[in-house]
Amino acid sequence: MYSEKGAPLYDYLMQDAPYERWLEWTNHVITKRNPKILDVGCGTGTLMSMMLSQGYEVSGVDLSESMLAAADEKIRRLNGLKPKLHAQDMSELSLGESYDVITVFCDSLNYVLEEQDVQASIASFYNHLNESGILIFDVHSLSKFLNDFPGFSYGDDDPDVSLIWNSYELEDLENGVVHDLTFYQKQSDGNYERVDETHMQRTFSVDTYIKWLLQAGFRDVQVTADFTDEAPTEESERIFFVAAK
Repeated sequence: MYSEKGAPLYDYLMQDAPYERWLEWTNHVITKRNPKILDVGCGTGTLMSMMLSQGYEVSGVDLSESMLAAADEKIRRLNGLKPKLHAQDMSELSLGESYDVITVFCDSLNYVLEEQDVQASIASFYNHLNESGILIFDVHSLSKFLNDFPGFSYGDDDPDVSLIWNSYELEDLENGVVHDLTFYQKQSDGNYERVDETHMQRTFSVDTYIKWLLQAGFRDVQVTADFTDEAPTEESERIFFVAAK
């Protein structure tokens, strides 16, 4: 979860994120006309704003109040409406209504570290779907966690915001990683403020996610990779799941 100071920097970090591809994938999967959508882990509302622009009825959920404040400002400015936003933990959703589609993109589910909490999140999604509703989510692959993230280092020297990003294995949690992010943000007086963010993520095997989906009551689970209709391979980086209630 991003801190109060980190939330305003999220859009800088995600400026090259594939939002258009997440939107295209959503359009590709959805068959119901005028679906009611819940975007879980909506962050600063970029994808939610794009969905609203396409005419979808969308509500958003995020654990971070700071991220939701940014989402509220963005959607009011870009879409000209007051968004429906909820500050809740995805493993304990209690929204009092149900949806035709629930999306959980940008590896948001990877931020849930404990097995029982991932299972609780999946059950929570199931309970908030209408009959025949669908859940769409993506996670990082095991290969990415085991081979790409440990030892990953990145630096970006922008005049207004500089970033140092280091990732390493989370030793006491199987298939877990830590991302240490250090931002240097230019202030109005010309000095730079340092903002540190530490984020932990964890992933599981495809078979494990399928098992948990079926245990929650989902059916017709489809698994693909990297914004395609192709099945995952050892080289896949992002795994997509579509499950029907």
